[in-house]
Amino acid sequence: AVQGWPEKYAGKAGGGETGPRVLHTEFTVEKASDAAVAELDVQNWPTWTTAGNPKWLVGNTNADKEMPYGELSYVISGKLEIIPPSGERVLVEEGDFVTFPQGFVATWTVLEELTWHYYLY
Repeated sequence: AVQGWPEKYAGKAGGGETGPRVLHTEFTVEKASDAAVAELDVQNWPTWTTAGNPKWLVGNTNADKEMPYGELSYVISGKLEIIPPSGERVLVEEGDFVTFPQGFVATWTVLEELTWHYYLY
């Protein structure tokens, strides 16, 4: 279990009408609609931030970061540049949903201090 994960989702990921679920199977960045944020119950997901984490200071680049699990994130604030294997730079910013499939490898650069909600699967 993930620390901070709401008990109401225990054993129900993706199984209810509302609450977290996988949106894509590939790395995807998309603007989140208010309706989707409400439907997925994003405000009750755990929160992660780069604040106070030396590895994730603004301007730091972390090459070849591999996702050990699938993750759907909702960016509350901040900016991040991700360079996937294709080499195309992708900007992630406030209001985005980001799907990271398990095993996804990319280079990450923090452009502004980040805070996001996350769902691990």
